Amino acid sequence: MKINNCIQLLEEWSGSTQPQDDNHAKQIMEKHIFKYTKCGCIFDADDNGVYVAGYAEGSDAELPCHSLNWGFTVQEFNDTLNDADAEGVEEWERTNNEDGYFDYDGWDLGGEG
Repeated sequence: MKINNCIQLLEEWSGSTQPQDDNHAKQIMEKHIFKYTKCGCIFDADDNGVYVAGYAEGSDAELPCHSLNWGFTVQEFNDTLNDADAEGVEEWERTNNEDGYFDYDGWDLGGEG
């Protein structure tokens, strides 16, 4: 199925139905994409299509914006979103490792010793 507006994208991508209008569907997509991607990707849409970009908190880097003109498939959207998300994660890791960040996941930081 070719996607031609945010309502169709929302329904095909997330299974959500009944948005009030295209603007409401866009707002829901913005929220879902930010919340359910590893880096909190940014989403936008206009009359030409959709735009997604990775995000890296703490970085001043401008990550590339990926655009899809209306008429794309859900698979094309997922591939583009995955690329943007990977770029955001990579930049976050680069930025935070550069600042001496260490992954303390699983370490006992209880303050003893």
